[in-house]
Amino acid sequence: MKDDVFNWALGNRCDKLVSKETLNHPQLIEMVSGMNVYQHTAQTYLRAYRALGIDLINRVPTEKASRTQLTKDQKKHLRNYSFEKLGVYDTAYRHTYLCENPQQVWQIDVDALKYEELITPVPHPCTAQDIQLRQAHLDDIGLYYPMLYTTVFMWAVEMLGWEAFMIAAMQEADRFHNHFIAPLAEKAILIVRQIAQNSENPLIFIHDDLADARGPVFPPSWYDDYILPHYEPVIAVARQYDKKVIMVADGNMTHFLPKLVDIGFAGIMCENPATPFDAVLDFFSPPGKYCIGGIDTSVLTTGTPDEIYAMVMNVAEKARDCPGFALSSCGGLHGNIPLENLKAYFDARSEIGATPKNWKTYFCEREDTNEIYN
Repeated sequence: MKDDVFNWALGNRCDKLVSKETLNHPQLIEMVSGMNVYQHTAQTYLRAYRALGIDLINRVPTEKASRTQLTKDQKKHLRNYSFEKLGVYDTAYRHTYLCENPQQVWQIDVDALKYEELITPVPHPCTAQDIQLRQAHLDDIGLYYPMLYTTVFMWAVEMLGWEAFMIAAMQEADRFHNHFIAPLAEKAILIVRQIAQNSENPLIFIHDDLADARGPVFPPSWYDDYILPHYEPVIAVARQYDKKVIMVADGNMTHFLPKLVDIGFAGIMCENPATPFDAVLDFFSPPGKYCIGGIDTSVLTTGTPDEIYAMVMNVAEKARDCPGFALSSCGGLHGNIPLENLKAYFDARSEIGATPKNWKTYFCEREDTNEIYN
């Protein structure tokens, strides 16, 4: 699968329909791997990726599942977060920020902030050692992609919280940009360089939630002045290493789509269905562009098997002429999705060439395992 998705990432067509999924559903993983996901986390994930035909991969566990996959730096900051069960791995919510009011923003030592200390929601850090470890562990099963979660905009969301961020950024926009955004955007450039130097993937994924479900949360001119210009040097660094950059975002990004193309983004991965799929295809379906997504996770969660089947077929038909399309469910496959719905989803995926036809029995047909649910 790695050869297929690598060829796709280079801009070529491949026989298999490339797919990306954030896999976090314990019953599905155990069903296809034939093993207990909590006892054999690393192996079950690899087996599940292979059986399900998932080949563009970010979550690559290398040890037993434990809450979230936290580094030593992150564990020091646990007191700032709450956790909620979501599947094999919990989801984390930050509740304590660096300041209690907007006036304290100006007292923050921005240079001392470290990306590696963030917990929400970074599956893995972007260090050279970590990238190389997970690439090696994944081997030929798929193509690993590290992702920078706080590129420009999200630094403020994660460090300050929405209230302090929005008040300070609107009351003293130039000062906020110079004190907070600009120096952290420089950190992002360094992280992207580190990714580019160590990742085998021709694509680099960077994340910023510029919008909510309705659209931009700031006036559009504010983004034009203080956020969007910082993406250009990020893309320039990636190009130095012959890499192309994919924007990852929640919210309704329709307003930003033409701007992202003009800036130089090669593709987009929408992490919720707020951005209409047709709008994404309008800008990121030509050759040389990448569109990752299409599947509405709310339909997977609450729809019927027939509705899920129809959705998959509709998405595949719309993206038929998009060589850079990769099928993906927005937001991921978590433990709240009924297993029967996921069976319907992967059955439909198998019909359009994204999943092996025998995905339910993929490993049962290859070996007589005694490790099931041990």
